[in-house]
Amino acid sequence: MKVAPRELEGFVRQPPAGLRGVLVYGPDGGKVRETAERIGRSVVADLSDPFNVTVLTGEEAEADPARVADETAARSLMGGRRLVRVRDARDRTAEALANAFSGPETDTLVVVEAGELKAGTGLRKLFEDKRGDLAALACYADDARDLARVLRESFEAAGVRVAPDASQFLLERLGSDRMATRTELDKLALMVGQDGVLDLETAMEAVGDGAALEIDSLITAAADGRPEGIVSGLDRAFRQGESPIRVLRTAQGYFQRLHLAASRAADGRGPADAVKSLRPPVFFKAVDAMTRQVSRWSPTALAGALARLGQAEIRCKTTGYPDEAECGQALIDVARMALRAGARRAR
Repeated sequence: MKVAPRELEGFVRQPPAGLRGVLVYGPDGGKVRETAERIGRSVVADLSDPFNVTVLTGEEAEADPARVADETAARSLMGGRRLVRVRDARDRTAEALANAFSGPETDTLVVVEAGELKAGTGLRKLFEDKRGDLAALACYADDARDLARVLRESFEAAGVRVAPDASQFLLERLGSDRMATRTELDKLALMVGQDGVLDLETAMEAVGDGAALEIDSLITAAADGRPEGIVSGLDRAFRQGESPIRVLRTAQGYFQRLHLAASRAADGRGPADAVKSLRPPVFFKAVDAMTRQVSRWSPTALAGALARLGQAEIRCKTTGYPDEAECGQALIDVARMALRAGARRAR
């Protein structure tokens, strides 16, 4: 069965009874790992338990399908359920897993981790089939709601309070990879200490990485109507590990706030006052640029820019589309919209 993104959290918290195998896949490798481990802990408390946990790679499973079947059929010598983890699986791993699931039913749970997979082939076809004892979960980059939940849970567990402007800064900078996000949050919690308060200055010093700053400059260039340099800037961001989906979602978040400010300006507020009215407040280094952009864009033009960015995200998730190229083209298209919007305002 195929688990919808909106159902993922509930599924992970309480996997259905009778489940024999779960495929966790997607471009966010950190989220894939974390999700797979959470599901695994529904079966065994200690993922390093040598008696009840077996870990294989996809390559090992392909080389020795009989071992996968044996491990799946084995019963625990210590009591309780067993867990078989298959890491770095590929489409060709599906044959070995299908063989294992065709054997007698046991209470062993098989959790498979993979990267991006095409629909209708290999692993996805096996786990998305109509049989109810197998399931497939896709892990994409965290949206704003998911990221806010991760921040809240991490800091609450560490006993750290977060200033509103620091929280907003982190929401704008993190999220491209769940494991990287967790690492940054753990680092911040350690810096602040239990019962401490994370302020904006500390957050900026710790998380102001080059890739995030590169994305900020790209979005500013698009909103200002400067298409030149977007491709080279994106190349640098991608080399530093950013994903096209993360870039597009960051751009959409920025343009949504710009649209709100422009709508308030259209209702009679001055551009500076419209930007100042946004909540949470605009990051102070971005205030001047956004004020300038409110004067350039109309709400209608911004709605068109948001539609183009949303279209690009859908295309990036569609099989066969070159996602990095589509991301770059969308930002260039938005920059050209900004040029036209500015020309109309100047008439």
